[in-house]
Amino acid sequence: MRRYLPHLNLTALLALAALGELVLYRVVSGVFLPSQHGSPAERWVAGLALFFSNFSGLLGLLLVGAALVNALRSDRIFPRSMRITVSTIGLFFTAIAALDVLATLAPRYHMYMRISHGFLVCFLTIGVWHGLRRTRAKLAITFLAVPILLQPAALFVHRMGMAHVDAGQVLRASHLLALTAMILTPLLLMPAPLGKIHLALATAVGVLIAAALSAASTLRFDLVQAVAYYGLHFELTGLASATERAYTSGLVLAIAGVCATATACVLKRGNATLIGWGLLLIAATGMDVDSAKPALFSLCGLLALAAASIEEAPAPAPAELPA
Repeated sequence: MRRYLPHLNLTALLALAALGELVLYRVVSGVFLPSQHGSPAERWVAGLALFFSNFSGLLGLLLVGAALVNALRSDRIFPRSMRITVSTIGLFFTAIAALDVLATLAPRYHMYMRISHGFLVCFLTIGVWHGLRRTRAKLAITFLAVPILLQPAALFVHRMGMAHVDAGQVLRASHLLALTAMILTPLLLMPAPLGKIHLALATAVGVLIAAALSAASTLRFDLVQAVAYYGLHFELTGLASATERAYTSGLVLAIAGVCATATACVLKRGNATLIGWGLLLIAATGMDVDSAKPALFSLCGLLALAAASIEEAPAPAPAELPA
């Protein structure tokens, strides 16, 4: 599958860089470090966070551009009828994303970037139903893509001032669907068959993360709230009502499910490893695709899932020789 997404090690490197950008730049630098005049150690961490942010953006730009070019050479991801449209939108999106990564993009161009990104995700979702893939993989990619598609739709509704459609409700629906998709990843993307040791390790990772997040939500909800908001752009309102507790529990289950599934996929050799790294890229995107870096992470993650889930066409049965 490397001919569709170049070099598995680069995808893994981008996933690790995206996780570093999430933890160091969005969470540590955004929540814990002072905005001005910190200690030498704090300035060093801030510099490291900025490095991960810039490096992940540049690597994501390079990898998405190469992946789109390779995917358009064949009809295994994008059907032949989509090639001209996808190549045109892909070139437009890559150019605007490059401006956002390399320089400061004017706010009015962010809408164009997000809409072109939404169109690419839409065409990719349609394309996965065209190729030879298991139904589980098609459903997984679709469930992960739909919340991304709703975000530019909410932005478009807001910018156009459509009074009969609530853009906030559309955005909240995208968050709920993203949580649902992440919770379902063990059912849809867990590789099979899976050895007992790999299954035990993946289950242990999921249980430990769920227990740690549940304890942190109970003991220091304010800290979990800040980390969720700055890291994943997900707003937790509290624990007072049953709805708020269910919302927080959904986030805990989603993170635990993604981590368990990614662990099982990365430990298993073959295309499952690429699925694991792609899933981590989508998870590192967060709930809102509000700039070039999360757009690049999510697109590269979906391309990785689409490329890794392709099944080879069965070989034709040999013709019988006449008696």
